[in-house]
Amino acid sequence: MSTRERLVAWRGVDPDRVDAARVVLHDDRLSAWGTSCAGDHTTAYRLVTGAGWVTRELDVTCRDAAGERRLELRRADDGRWSARRWSRGQETPVTLPDLDGALDCDLALCPLTNTMPLLRLRAAGTEATGALVMAWVAVPGLEVLASEQRYGPSTPTPDGGAAVRFATDGFAATIVVDADGLVVDYPGIGRRLTG
Repeated sequence: MSTRERLVAWRGVDPDRVDAARVVLHDDRLSAWGTSCAGDHTTAYRLVTGAGWVTRELDVTCRDAAGERRLELRRADDGRWSARRWSRGQETPVTLPDLDGALDCDLALCPLTNTMPLLRLRAAGTEATGALVMAWVAVPGLEVLASEQRYGPSTPTPDGGAAVRFATDGFAATIVVDADGLVVDYPGIGRRLTG
């Protein structure tokens, strides 16, 4: 089993921010630790996937003028999602939407969390497409919503990466990724600075 470690950073827009992540990539899974610093909030997260790049754990902490919020989002082997959330140190209820069939989390404004579905798409072939349900996590409030997203088809790039069409709820873009499936350019979300 091969392992690659990457340090990547992106410049984000709307809001203006800088995102960075340390990613450990294995043949069919990944783990990552990242941060995002915007003018009005900061976010720190830890992401762990299982086989097939399927989300197992996402732990997120956001800090802004309203205080600190924390979310633990889990996906069990049987596909059931669970969550716990805290606001200013007090546990608060979390109502999860219908996430049947969801394999991935998608942390708002985070270029890294597009990697898992993009790697599965690449493994299925460049013509593969798919409508996927994501456990989308809003920042800075850390609410969890169901988000239907469509990926594909993809076009290979000369450096071993791909340009992949993405669409959700009236928004569409072509996401460019490198050979490891990490975002290089995601119009409206972020462009790679390093890594």
